Amino acid sequence: MTAIAEAESPAGSGLGLLVASKFASTVAYSILWVLLPLHVYQASGSALVAALASAVNVLPFLLFGMLAGAVVDRSSPTRVMVWMETGNAAVLLCVPLLLATVGAPPLALIAVGFASATVYVWFEVASSAAIPSVVGKAGVFRANSYLWMAATVVTSIAAPVGFFLLDALRLGPTFALLAGCYLVSALLIAMMRLPAAARPDPGRAREPGAIWAGLRFIGGQPLLRAYTTVNVGVGISAGAVYGMLVVFASRALGLATDDYRMAWIMTASGVGALLGALAARRLKTAPPVGTARWLIGADLVLLLAYAAAPNWAVALAALLCWNTVHTCFMVVGISVRQMVTPLSLQGRVNAVGRMIAWGSVPLGTLLCGWLTEVVGPRQALALLAVCALASLVVAVRTPRTLTVEEATS
Repeated sequence: MTAIAEAESPAGSGLGLLVASKFASTVAYSILWVLLPLHVYQASGSALVAALASAVNVLPFLLFGMLAGAVVDRSSPTRVMVWMETGNAAVLLCVPLLLATVGAPPLALIAVGFASATVYVWFEVASSAAIPSVVGKAGVFRANSYLWMAATVVTSIAAPVGFFLLDALRLGPTFALLAGCYLVSALLIAMMRLPAAARPDPGRAREPGAIWAGLRFIGGQPLLRAYTTVNVGVGISAGAVYGMLVVFASRALGLATDDYRMAWIMTASGVGALLGALAARRLKTAPPVGTARWLIGADLVLLLAYAAAPNWAVALAALLCWNTVHTCFMVVGISVRQMVTPLSLQGRVNAVGRMIAWGSVPLGTLLCGWLTEVVGPRQALALLAVCALASLVVAVRTPRTLTVEEATS
């Protein structure tokens, strides 16, 4: 944590606590969404019910994201985070309680998952809103780099750790352990103290129509409007890659699902995300529009290289490079958004950004799945690369003169 504490921050220790809490929270979140669909499928034997169990992870953000943003801007982000992590612990503890009494049928577990995902919406919005308050706007690139790296490491090991816990402890104790992770996160957040100057004025969040203020701010701010627009196309094409990794490796590269090379390809994706998060902080002073153009262009080229890869080794290299570029673009976009947005609007603006990201990625997965059945996996990826191309066109048409300094003046 020494390097983290040296971040450009008015509250260096606050960043260390924020990263540690994000690590603990992501442990619980990632393992939960590995185990819940798996257990529901094992218990029900229905692919439809298992798909429903996975879908309830995304749905709450689309339903409640903007409301969560308004709530966060009316309060202290850290206070919201503490309450939400504590609430999520209580939700997960319902599973061992149900198992000890009436049992936990698949629909009951899906309801628990929906409640947990709903609580997580408020936490995630508050977490994004807290970053500029904790580190100052000059430190958001470095902070997001650390936070993204922590989340990537945890996500990459969530599946094996989750399977081990389920096998060693069974369902009830595993959920109790995940609840403990949320409580650890809440404790770490409670230790944070925001600088008095960084606390947002809640007055604007109480105005009529405050829920829509984030959308209006993005629409009226040319730099954020451009970044938000290009995120749609980039997100759809990314969803095609992420959601179809196994299918592409099986159908396009001819790998069996138990082939060790399948695991290497997935590992390459995780390594790329780590490298991208690390590289993003180096682009803090780079022109935002020019950065977006180069990163989206590289994203498009590498996506097409991955789709055309003749063998697993070339696919692995292309995927690693693609996810490095894609993750770098995502972290840069989040950081630019936080730097441009006033503290009083951080919750609502970041909620809109996350809603767009969470909506476009699963849309890309669904479209790619359908197109794969119609035209094949390589052709499906190539067709959805058109979405990234559209984002590149928008970026090219965006004036290079738009800067973060101009947007915040």
